[in-house]
Amino acid sequence: MNGAAAQAVIEVEQQRMSLVQDLLSLGFRWMKFPDALEQEFLSKDPEQRLRHFLVSGLIALLVYDGFLVADYLLIPDVFSVAVKLRLVIFTPLSLLVLGWMWFNRDNPVVHQPLLLDSAVLLSGLFAAVTLAYALSITHSPLSDFYHAGFAIVVMYGNLVQRLRFWWAVGFSLAILIIQVGGVIVLPNFNPRLVWPICSLTMATVAFSLCANYVMERDKRRRYLLSERGHELVRNLSDVNLQLQQLSRVDVLTTLFNRRHFQEYLQGIWERARHEGSEVAIVMMDVDHFKRYNDHYGHPAGDECLKQVASVMQNSLRHPGDMVARYGGEEFIAVLPGATRALAHQAAERVRQAVETMAMRHESSETLPLVTVSLGVACCNAAEAGASADGLMAQADRALYEAKRQGRNRVSQI
Repeated sequence: MNGAAAQAVIEVEQQRMSLVQDLLSLGFRWMKFPDALEQEFLSKDPEQRLRHFLVSGLIALLVYDGFLVADYLLIPDVFSVAVKLRLVIFTPLSLLVLGWMWFNRDNPVVHQPLLLDSAVLLSGLFAAVTLAYALSITHSPLSDFYHAGFAIVVMYGNLVQRLRFWWAVGFSLAILIIQVGGVIVLPNFNPRLVWPICSLTMATVAFSLCANYVMERDKRRRYLLSERGHELVRNLSDVNLQLQQLSRVDVLTTLFNRRHFQEYLQGIWERARHEGSEVAIVMMDVDHFKRYNDHYGHPAGDECLKQVASVMQNSLRHPGDMVARYGGEEFIAVLPGATRALAHQAAERVRQAVETMAMRHESSETLPLVTVSLGVACCNAAEAGASADGLMAQADRALYEAKRQGRNRVSQI
């Protein structure tokens, strides 16, 4: 991912988190998030939602069929019809739907909120219609008590299956319409019972919708808090990663620091020893740097170090080569697999590139320009007695020899 794309992703995530925070602060009275966030919310934990639907649906079906006892006691004259409606029509259809969803539970289509809510809505309406039909054909004097079944259907949709709030509102109104319509068309229905019977269902609707609203509000709020928490964890992880990276990088030159170089060298050395290959180290020191600082000032000295670091970094040519600031004006590089000749050539390229910069150094005893001295050491890591510390000591001695010989040169051991 390039820088522009990464920045775009970061901006989108920041806007999303800002939206989450606004929703947590201002609320969401209409039980709906902006479209993109709403889709994410609805697709959250689809397996758990399907499992709840299947288990609740099976329990509700057992309760629905168990009401055959009420059919037998309240409307015995149409009991055979009730048996057909419950056991011959509704139960097989419900089991067919539940079974199909179970065996296709790995299919993403089955997890769609629209499908699950539609299944709950249709099953509840079908149950209410069967109640209304039984009421319309019975002549039992106890049939007035049968209307309590509508309240149970409302609780099934609003509380047991937990329809989304606006779906629950539509579902509840549909149940009320079915019940009131059934009351109106019933022959010889006592008008004094219309309000008591319907008020029971309306009270159930009101209370269950309140509970449904609170449950969905809390669910949505938990989702937002979870998303904010995940973002905080991600930010903390990014910060920790940045801190780890900063702990390995020299702030001034942006090269790796001594600590990381030593860890990297150990890894390179172990691999080279296993492969029987060579490892080379180049140590470099800016000539008369203290005099440069004293003459031009520390800001100019810092700029000088940055320029030299950049030159050394750009003069290496192999992917495994790594440059680090070793301390003060001293730099070091490890060249995995490099022979003595190749390491010497790399060091000479660095020396010439620094001199070509033509950065003034009037207080230098070597040249009136910034120059560097370099020490090179190379050995086969599989040789008896060879070690990474020993190789670094050789490079340090080579650097000392380059300085002793007059600086602005490469010395090799």
